Amino acid sequence: MRCLHPPTLQKLKLIFLSAFLIVGSTTIFSMAATHLAIKPLNFIAPNAQLIRAQIVVTTELLSVDATARTMEMDWYPALGTGCNPDHDFVADLYFNPTPPFTPVYQLNTSILCAEVPVIITPVFRTVTQLLGTVADPASAMTHSSLQEYPFDVYTARISIYALDHDTGEFISLNITHSYGIAVNFEVTLHRTIILNGPNTDNASPLQIDLQVTRSKASKMFVVLVAVSNWLVTAAFLVISAAAMVYPNPHYYNEMFVLPVGVLFAFTSIRTNLPGAPAGFGARIDLFSILPVLVIVTLCSFFLLLIVLHHRLFEREKVKDMDEAEVDLQTHPLPILDDISCTLSIYMTSQHSEDSGVTGV
Repeated sequence: MRCLHPPTLQKLKLIFLSAFLIVGSTTIFSMAATHLAIKPLNFIAPNAQLIRAQIVVTTELLSVDATARTMEMDWYPALGTGCNPDHDFVADLYFNPTPPFTPVYQLNTSILCAEVPVIITPVFRTVTQLLGTVADPASAMTHSSLQEYPFDVYTARISIYALDHDTGEFISLNITHSYGIAVNFEVTLHRTIILNGPNTDNASPLQIDLQVTRSKASKMFVVLVAVSNWLVTAAFLVISAAAMVYPNPHYYNEMFVLPVGVLFAFTSIRTNLPGAPAGFGARIDLFSILPVLVIVTLCSFFLLLIVLHHRLFEREKVKDMDEAEVDLQTHPLPILDDISCTLSIYMTSQHSEDSGVTGV
C-alpha cells in the first residue's frame, strides 16, 4: 500500500477544506439573501372581494423617505364593470378627507370608453405623509422617530373615496392589486377600514393604514456593524490589559494602528447607511459608535504612554550598562587594587626570606 507524503496530504486537506468553506459559505449566504430580500407590496382593500365596485384601482409603491417622512405611490384607476354606454359617469377621486376638498384625479367614462386610436391609461401620483405617532385601537399609542433607527416604524394613512361629479354621491371603489418595492423599506398592510357613508351599497370611503419599517437586510447590516465595532474594541482592551500585565512585551505598530483605522472605517460606513440620520444621536450610536470611539481613543492614549515608558526605561537601562562597562575599563574596582597590593607584599616577603636563608 502506497503512503501519501506529508506535503501531498496537506495539499489534499487544503483542497477539501477550501471546497467545504466555499460551498458552505455560498449556501448559507444564498439562503440568507433569499430570506432577507424585500418583499414587494401586496394587498387588496377591502380584504373581502365580495364588493363589486364601479372603480377598481391598482397601486404601485415607488419610494419611501424616512427623513422627509413621505411615501410616493402611483395609482391606476379603471372601470370595475367595463364600459357601459348606458351608465356613463364622471368620478372625482379624493385622497384628503379634510377641507379643502380637491380631487386628485377625475375619471370620465365617456372619454375612457371612447373609440379613439389613442390608448388612454389613467394614472396619478400621490405623496403620503408618514406618521410616527399613531393611535391604534388594537394597541396603545405608538411613537417612533429616527431616534430608533434602524428599528423605527411609521404608518402611512390613506383615505380614498370617489364621488359622482354631478350628483355628489359616493361611488364604490376597490383596490384590487398592488405591487412595487421601496429600497431598504418593508411596506405592509396594517388594517383596512370602510367608513360609514350615506349610502347602503358599499360605496363608502376607504381608509388604509400601511406600516413602513426598515428592511431586514438594513437592520442586520447596522447590527453587524455595531457588533464588529465592539469586537475590535474588545481586542483593543485585551491588548491594553496585556500591556499592563506583562512588563516588557514586544509591541508592533500595527497592533494599535489597525484597530483605529478599522474603527474610523466603520464610522464612515455608518454615515453612508441608507436613510440613516445625519451625524450622531440615534439610539444605535449611543450603544455602538460613541462608546467604542471613546474606549479606543483612551486605550490608544494609555497604550502609547505605556509603550513610550517601556522604551525609555529600556533605553536608560542600556545606557547605565554601557556607563558601567566604561567605568570598569577606566577605573578598576578598589577590591582589585587591594588584591594587587596584598600579592605584591606577599611576593616581597617571600623574596626576603629566600635571601636570608641563602646568606646563612
